Amino acid sequence: MKSVRQIKDILGLDTIHQARNRIKAVEEVIQPYMKRGENNEILVGEEGISVLSRLQDLYESGLLLSEAAEVIKSDNSSEKGEEDDMDSYTSTINRNKPDTAMIDYLMEEVSFQRDLILTMAEGGVEEGEDKLSPEEEDKWRTEWL
Repeated sequence: MKSVRQIKDILGLDTIHQARNRIKAVEEVIQPYMKRGENNEILVGEEGISVLSRLQDLYESGLLLSEAAEVIKSDNSSEKGEEDDMDSYTSTINRNKPDTAMIDYLMEEVSFQRDLILTMAEGGVEEGEDKLSPEEEDKWRTEWL
């Protein structure tokens, strides 16, 4: 674990304030690699140091610190998403296999609505006249509740 002073030297920065700004910029990414030491001193692990080094490289390439931090954050979130997809058996199954019960229900509902519209268009249902019972008319609403 490295202190802020050591991080300043590793990244080649002039002040501790610059090191703190970089830690703050990517805090949510390096949070798992951070802890507090004696006197509430910030300590960062090797993985966090590599993230900060990448941030510094992006900054030195011409990006603003906030832009470089956004690149780091987006890279981290896409990597995390890939890990979640690979680690989670159920998410892979759910993504590749449609919910057949829901599809069957929706097909039945579309058929019901189509028949109702055709009946109304043919003049089979007059205003104020109920062809279907209230339970049948509200079938699609009650099943979703």
